[in-house]
Amino acid sequence: MSKKLNFISYAYAIGAILVVLGHSTPTGASDMPLIVDKIRTFIYCFHMPLFFFIAGFLFKYSSEKKTKPYSTFLKNKLVKFLTPYFVLSAIGIIPKILLSSFVNDEVSFSFYYVFEAVFNPRLNVWGHFWFLPALLIIYSLSYLLLRCYKNKMLFSAVLAASLMLSVFPINTNWLAIKDICLELVYFCIGILSCSVILKNKARIFKFPIALASVAFSVIFYIFMSVNNFYWQEWVRNISTVVIALLMIYSVLYLSVFLEKNGSKILDYFDGKTFSIYIISWPCQAVTEMLLNRVMHIHWYITMPAMFIVGLCVPLLFLCIYKRFKRQPKFINLIFGVD
Repeated sequence: MSKKLNFISYAYAIGAILVVLGHSTPTGASDMPLIVDKIRTFIYCFHMPLFFFIAGFLFKYSSEKKTKPYSTFLKNKLVKFLTPYFVLSAIGIIPKILLSSFVNDEVSFSFYYVFEAVFNPRLNVWGHFWFLPALLIIYSLSYLLLRCYKNKMLFSAVLAASLMLSVFPINTNWLAIKDICLELVYFCIGILSCSVILKNKARIFKFPIALASVAFSVIFYIFMSVNNFYWQEWVRNISTVVIALLMIYSVLYLSVFLEKNGSKILDYFDGKTFSIYIISWPCQAVTEMLLNRVMHIHWYITMPAMFIVGLCVPLLFLCIYKRFKRQPKFINLIFGVD
């Protein structure tokens, strides 16, 4: 990655770590303290918005360098996202059905279940794969968004509409429609802020503002959580947008800081974050099933184990796989290897 965008590489790495951490909460652990679940929920407020923001940011950045024909761009995204979506889902469906007594989901080897798993991504064999079709559909709109960006008034209308959708989403998970509604605004903000950030990031990202953003986000989240029963859903959605934007700013500040000072640990994640996202949850799901549901080990052992496995197994796989002289393109696509 260009030196100019090292901070985005760091932001991606931080996002990947947050995804793995958010997925490390054992769902069947009845003895887990409420605060652990609240921390997980707080992470969920912004870790995926961060990814969609970065996707919009990089789309705008790459469009300034060289614009591919829309057909070529979309074809590449279709292959990149749908290959792991279908292949890993097909691989996982039979083991998930056989081990259905150890998982929370209702699974069956029926046409309707398979159909629903494909077209309702939240109910896919791997539920975290909702991200793939959601981002793919947003990418299919990206060239239209880019054209709108050239007209300030028109893009302002698009941004306002995407914000309204995040507050009042279409309430269906089929074709990832609800997730698209919730995340589209961050992709648009990524497009909008790309040029400004690249030209002024040293002036935009300041430690006091980042610290205040984190503090306000945590306090605001606690306030909303304590009074959660009294708020309507649209109010909670607004609070999520506020927290997400503030925490995206904070993560970007940290990324810019690390760009100046370096981070050998996060450097190792460069080019591996997409693979971590794809591979981590199946590894964590198996770990949770063995430790929590079979061996009934306490959450404070299961949770760190899920986190370590979720990060280390994908990284170890990539380390070994990239030593092979021959790396078939199809295998690269399945596991998101660059």
